[in-house]
Amino acid sequence: MTDNTTTYEERMPDALADRCQEALREGESVRIAAATDLTEDLRFEERWLVVTDQRLMRFDANGASAGNGDASIEFTDARSAAVEELVGSGRINVVIGNEEVEVIRYTPSERAKFARIARGIDQLIKKEPVNMQGEVDRTRCDRCRRLLPEPNGICSACTNRLAMMGRIARYALPFKGRLALMVFLSLLFTLAELGPPYIMRIIIDDVLVDPGAAAAGDAAAAEDPFTFLYLLVGAYAVVRLVSFVLEIFKDRLSVWLGGRVIVSVREDLYENLSRLSMKFYNKRQVGSLISRVSNDTESMMWFLVDGVPYILTNLLLLVGILVLLFVTSWQLTLLVLIPIPLLVIGGGFFWVRLIRAFRTKYYRWGKLVGMAGEMLSSVRVVKTFVQEKREMRRFRSSNEGVFQGDYESEKEAAVFFSTVSMLTSSGLILVWFYGGSAVIDDTFTPGALMMFIAYLWMMYEPLRWFGELNTWSSRAMSGAEKVFEIVDTPAETEDRYDPVEMKDVRGAVEFSDVVFAYEAGKPVLHNISLHVQPGEMIGLVGKSGSGKTTMTNLLCRFYDIDEGGLMIDGVPIRDISLEDLRRQIGVVLQDSYFFSGSVAENIRYSSPDASIEQVMRAARTANAHDFICAKPDGYDTQIGENGKELSGGEKQRIAIARAIIHDPRILILDEATSSVDTHTEKLIQEAIANLVKGRTTFAIAHRLSTLRRADRLVVLDAGKIVETGTHEELLDMKGHFYRMVETQRASTAVMAVGGSRGDPNRDANGHKS
Repeated sequence: MTDNTTTYEERMPDALADRCQEALREGESVRIAAATDLTEDLRFEERWLVVTDQRLMRFDANGASAGNGDASIEFTDARSAAVEELVGSGRINVVIGNEEVEVIRYTPSERAKFARIARGIDQLIKKEPVNMQGEVDRTRCDRCRRLLPEPNGICSACTNRLAMMGRIARYALPFKGRLALMVFLSLLFTLAELGPPYIMRIIIDDVLVDPGAAAAGDAAAAEDPFTFLYLLVGAYAVVRLVSFVLEIFKDRLSVWLGGRVIVSVREDLYENLSRLSMKFYNKRQVGSLISRVSNDTESMMWFLVDGVPYILTNLLLLVGILVLLFVTSWQLTLLVLIPIPLLVIGGGFFWVRLIRAFRTKYYRWGKLVGMAGEMLSSVRVVKTFVQEKREMRRFRSSNEGVFQGDYESEKEAAVFFSTVSMLTSSGLILVWFYGGSAVIDDTFTPGALMMFIAYLWMMYEPLRWFGELNTWSSRAMSGAEKVFEIVDTPAETEDRYDPVEMKDVRGAVEFSDVVFAYEAGKPVLHNISLHVQPGEMIGLVGKSGSGKTTMTNLLCRFYDIDEGGLMIDGVPIRDISLEDLRRQIGVVLQDSYFFSGSVAENIRYSSPDASIEQVMRAARTANAHDFICAKPDGYDTQIGENGKELSGGEKQRIAIARAIIHDPRILILDEATSSVDTHTEKLIQEAIANLVKGRTTFAIAHRLSTLRRADRLVVLDAGKIVETGTHEELLDMKGHFYRMVETQRASTAVMAVGGSRGDPNRDANGHKS
C-alpha cells in the first residue's frame, strides 16, 4: 500500500486549484500534479495531469476537464502505465484491460519529468511504494510557466531584483566599518559638490554685477571688490580640491569593497561547484560554468565598484540639490521637475527590455565560451578528421548570435540614453525661458539663475547617465541570477545530517537489488546484487554500456542509487560521511587527469603532506621511479597541463603511485592497462599486483586476459549480472564470457594476419622471416 503524501506537485493556477479541490472525493489526496505544454491534438497549450491514490484526472489551465475520452481514469480499471516516445512529442499511456489509453502529451523538453511521473503512476496503479527515481526535474517556472533556461534553474522573469540586490549587499556585511566610512565620505563629497554653484552665485551677483551690494554684509569687501573676488575664487579652489581628494579616497574604498565582495561570491560559487555531483556536470558545458566564474562575477563587481557608489553619491546630491532649488525658487523648481515622471515611466519600460536583452546576450556568450572550450579541448580530434572548417562554421554562427545579442542590448541602452538627454534638455529650455524672463523683470538675479542652472545640471547629470546605470545594473542582475543559481543548487549527493564516521574500513561491499538510471525512465542497472569480501579482487567484464563503470561510480557515490541498497562493511553508503568514504577509495582510470606541476606534486595530490621519501617509495612500488629519475629534473620535472610531457604508460604508473600513496581500502581500476605496449603493460601489471595486495579491488578491462588474477569475474549484459565465477569456471560454462573470449581471440588473430600482410618481414603466422 502507498502512503498519502504528495510525490510531486507543481503550483497550479488558482482556478485549477479550486476546481481540483472540488473534484476530490472524501479521503482522496493529490499525489502528483504536473503541467504539460501540449494538448491531446498537438497544440501548444497548457494541460494539467492530477493524480491521486485512486485515479488520474486531466484539466486545462482554467480547471475545465480535458483529454481524450474520459477526463478521469480509475486505477481499479488500470493495469499499468508507461511513456511512449514519438517523433517530436511523447505521451503517457495507461493500459486498461487489453487497450492502451493516452493520458497526456508532452514536448521533448518535458521528457525526463514525465518519464518519472509515468513511473509513479505505474506504482500507484500497482499499489507499490512510490519511488519516482529521485527528484523530478522542473523544466518550467511554477509561477509563470515559462520554460526554464536549465532544468531546476531560476526563472529570470520572476526573480525579485530588490531581493537580489539585498543578497549581494549581505556579502558586504563583514566590512561594516568600511561601509560606514564609505557613506561618511559620500556625504562629505556631496556637501563639497554643492558648494561651487553657491560661490559662483555670490561672485556673479555681489562682485561682477553689483560690487556695491556686498557693502551691507562687508564694507571692506565693498571698498575692495578685488580682494573679495580673490577670497571667493580661493574658496572655490579649496572646495574643488577637497572634493577631488574625497573622490579619490571614496573611489579607492569602493574598489576595495567591491573587490572583497566579489572574492566572497566567487569563493561561494567555486565551493559549490566543487560539491555538485557528476549528474549536474553531465547537463552543462564546462565553458558555460567558467563564464559564470569569470564574466558574470566580473559584471557584478563593476556594478559594485562603479554603480553602487554612483547611486549613493547622486541620491545624496539629488536630495541636497532639490532642497537648494526649492529655497531659491519653488515655482521654477516645479517647472523643471515636469520631465521627471516621464523619465521614471520610461525607465521602468526600458528596464524590462534591457534585462531581457542582457539575459539573451549573456546566454549566448556562455554558449560561445562553451563551444570554444570544447573545440580547444578536442583540437587533436578536429585536426585528425580535418574538421577545422566545420568548427569555424559553428563558431561563426554562434559568434553572429553574440553580435546580435550585443547589438540588441546596446541598441536598447542607446535609445534610452538619447531619450533621457532629450527630456533633460526640455527642462533647461523651461529654466532659460522663465528664469531669463524673471531676470529681465528684475525678480531674479543673474547669479541666482546661473546657480539654478548649475544645480539643475548636477541633478540632471545622474538622470542623463541613468541609461548607463541601467546597463550596469542589467548586466549585474543578469550575472547575479546565473551566479546565485549555481550557489543555490543543492549538492545532489550530500551527507545526511548525522553521517556515520568510518575512519577504518575493512572493504566489504554489497550491492542489493540496485537499480539506477542516468536519465529518468531508462535504467542502466537492473536489480544488481553482489557481495564482495574484504580484500577480494572482482573483475567487471561486459560489452560497452553494460554498466561496469556505472557500478564503480555508485561505489564512489558520484551518483546515488535509485532503488535497492549499497553497503560498505554493512553500513548503507548514504549514511557514511562522504569524506570518510572517498578517503577509503582509490581510482586509477584509463585516462587519469594530471595537474600542471611537478611529478612529485601530482603523486602526492591525494596526500599533500606526504614526504619526498614516501613519494619515492610509492613510485618504486608503481615501477615509476626509474623513468622519473631519467628525466632532467627527476621528481621536480614539470609535466604540463594534463601531463602532456608524459607518455601513456608513464601517466598510468604515476596514477598508480598516486593511488598507492593514498593507501585506500577499496580500489577501482578502470581500463588501467589499455592502449600501452606489451613491455609497459608488464610493468603496469606488476605495479597493479603490488597495489591490490590486501585491498578490495574492482577491475574493469576489455582485454580479458588481464583479469586472470581476479578472484571472481562478474559478467554484465544490458545492466544485469548474467554470470559470476573464476576465469576458468566461466570458460567451462561456455556462456557469455566464453563467447566474449572467443570473439576477442578471433579479433586478435585477424589483426595478426593483417599485420603480417602489411609487413614484408613477417610470414603468414606473423613471425619474423
